[in-house]
Amino acid sequence: MRFFQWRLVKDDELQKLQSLSSKDASPSHLSRTRFYDPGLEKVAHNIVQAHNELLGELQELQEQQSILQARLAKHEQNNRSETQRKEARIEHMQTDFIAAASHELKTPLAGIEALSDALEMALEDGNMQAANNFIEHIKTETHRMRSLTEDLLDLSRFDENPDSDSVSNLRVAIENATVMPTRTAEAKGIELRVAINENLEQTLLAKISPTDLSIILDNLLDNALHYTKSGSIELSLNISNNKKMWLLRVSDTGVGIAQHDQQHVFERFFRADRSRSRDNGGTGLGLSLVKKAVERWKGEIELQSELEVGSTFIIKLPVA
Repeated sequence: MRFFQWRLVKDDELQKLQSLSSKDASPSHLSRTRFYDPGLEKVAHNIVQAHNELLGELQELQEQQSILQARLAKHEQNNRSETQRKEARIEHMQTDFIAAASHELKTPLAGIEALSDALEMALEDGNMQAANNFIEHIKTETHRMRSLTEDLLDLSRFDENPDSDSVSNLRVAIENATVMPTRTAEAKGIELRVAINENLEQTLLAKISPTDLSIILDNLLDNALHYTKSGSIELSLNISNNKKMWLLRVSDTGVGIAQHDQQHVFERFFRADRSRSRDNGGTGLGLSLVKKAVERWKGEIELQSELEVGSTFIIKLPVA
């Protein structure tokens, strides 16, 4: 495309130029006037040539504009279709989630109802031993329902944008998260170790809220305890080579996860062994919560597992 240098034209000169038609400005016409000037003829010729070139460039620009408008219209149509597909997919996922959550909540509720009826009959018969057993079962089902409700509330909270200024001390969070699991591990005869790289500084700050970090640690340790009958569990902390990401690992010597199940373990309500998960009081939301908590802080999660050998969950969190 040609570019021209422009200058301001005086009003009288502008009026003269505007009074000239393309015919008047043609060299042949000027040559027949009594004011014919070769210099003016050259200027007129250049004006006509520039005029014709500008018309050609204007036509080219109009053609390009038409092409761009057609592309834009097609792009907007594709975007609308993609948006509609995304909205339909989200709506479908929400429907499935509500159905699954309702099903999971019905189970402990039905259990509590049945146990309450059994408890009433045991009390009428004066069988206190049976009554006490039913009370313990009711407490267990109530605990399951409370845990499920809390997990559902956490999932709902994850739909909100996190506070970008939140920072957590990993050393303190690990100390708090391992108090109860250590007692549980000792009761099961399992060793629970904490290994923090001794070369790290005393203050270990990560870009994550204390609540979300607690959800990650609690669920990973709880998961390891549920599926480890013997051996050990290790929670370790290191830093990446570029010093930008914390590397948090939770390893166990438990039953492991089959290869075909590993791609699904972070899905909501997925259980590799549903009956065993229910026996352990799991809600099926633990690892889904971990993944959500990690990703909302621009972190990463990785799973390494082998059946009858154990599992290792690797969490990467940005350094604050």
